[in-house]
Amino acid sequence: MRALSTPHDKPWRHARAAGFTVLEALVVSALMAFGLTSAMRLSLEALAAAQHSRNVDIASGLAQDLAECWGLHTPRCQMMFLQNVPLFPLSTDPNLGFVRSWTVHHIPVKGRPAEQLQELQISVTWSDSAQGAQVAWLQRRASTPLWVER
Repeated sequence: MRALSTPHDKPWRHARAAGFTVLEALVVSALMAFGLTSAMRLSLEALAAAQHSRNVDIASGLAQDLAECWGLHTPRCQMMFLQNVPLFPLSTDPNLGFVRSWTVHHIPVKGRPAEQLQELQISVTWSDSAQGAQVAWLQRRASTPLWVER
């Protein structure tokens, strides 16, 4: 018959099972620090992407607003085409300004007047966290054919 072992037979076995060693604690702490740092970086990248997306939405709205006013003879629309100043729409950053620029091109059509088909190119630019960003908008319009009575 075998004798049952007593707790005093192997003291090193019970001491090791009681807790972590310093080396294990350091490794676990390093892994946790790496994981938390990665999570923080991911959160910052997601926040920057959301802000950039918001700025693209604002710039697209400004470009669309100008495109819809093209050809209208209301005072508000005419004023939009007379001035080219930075715009500061509702934003969390009061220094974030959007600048609209545009050009109108006449597209030649064989056998038709030069103003028959026109193209409006709109560009909205802004400074997005130390680098510039831009939205381009293209709108075409054909004038009423000469054979249609007005």
